[in-house]
Amino acid sequence: MATSVKQMMEADPESSYHDKNFAKDKTVIVYCASGGRSALSGKVLKDMGYGEVYNLGAFRDWAEGGGAVDKPGEPGR
Repeated sequence: MATSVKQMMEADPESSYHDKNFAKDKTVIVYCASGGRSALSGKVLKDMGYGEVYNLGAFRDWAEGGGAVDKPGEPGR
């Protein structure tokens, strides 16, 4: 999850923007380009009562380290 203000509002059950796919009993993995925003969003989710929150950190580091990544198909296919 690349975190945005909208996504944080979707995670908040008190928000009118709450997305039911966010559930406090589910595992949430956060990531971003450099790792800073994901650390902050992980803390906010924990503060909101989410129990299983993990910070993947920088997506580039994950991909370059051999982590599984779904790549989009070639254009025109």
